[in-house]
This record gives sequence, structure tokens and C-alpha cells, in this order.
Amino acid sequence: MMRTTGGFSRPYTPVQPVAAAFAAAFLLVGALGFVPGVTSGELAVLPGAGTAVLAGLLPVSVLHNVLHLVTGVAGLASARSGAASRVVLVAGGAVALLSAAVALDTVGAALVVVAVTMVGCATLLRGRPVVRPARRGTAAA
Repeated sequence: MMRTTGGFSRPYTPVQPVAAAFAAAFLLVGALGFVPGVTSGELAVLPGAGTAVLAGLLPVSVLHNVLHLVTGVAGLASARSGAASRVVLVAGGAVALLSAAVALDTVGAALVVVAVTMVGCATLLRGRPVVRPARRGTAAA
């Protein structure tokens, strides 16, 4: 493992930034689900009990929002390891696929796209670790 004095250089796999990007998207959706201007309708605790819709597309509830936030935090934590990033992407894709099977409508179709993208990224981005360039003015130790 390469290190610099600032700790900026260490090997990473190409799947790690993808996992971090999906995690950031889940955090954004989870946070926006609580914003009254972005979410229309009545926000209930359990799915199906309220009429809340995020951006006019995605039915949400407090439970949905909390699950999106937890998934985002887990994704960011897993982005530190290539193997953990692949596991989170495949598991997230599997959950999205199961959710799509339950919601057989336009939201379900969108979930299929998300699932295929997550699993595809996890399987296609297996590669040799890439070394981040060191900061200018620091020498590798």
C-alpha cells in the first residue's frame, strides 16, 4: 500500500467511486424526502399510509426516507474498500430488483434500471487497483 505524508495516495479500485456516487444519490433522495417543497402530499410513517410523492415521481414515507439515508451511509462507509463496494452495489441492486417486483408500474421500471446499473457496475468495474496521485510537494514514504 502506497502512502504519502498526507495520506492522500493509496490504491483504490474503480468500483469505489461508483459506490460512493450511488451512496450520495441515496443520501440525496433520503434527505429530499423530508423537504416539504420537493415532496408533495401527506408524509406518513409507513409506506402506503400517506400520499407523499417525491418530485412527483417516487412515493415516499418516513420509513422510505430513513432506509435511503441508512443505505447512503452504508454505501459511503463501504466505498473505502473495493470488496465492500461490490457487495453493497450487488446487495443494493438485489433490493431494488425485489422492490421493482412489488411495484409493477413506472416506479418499478425505474427500479429495474437502477438495479441493473448497480449490479452491472459492481461486476464490470473489477480491475486492478488504481493509485491516486500524490499531492504536489510531498514524497511517497
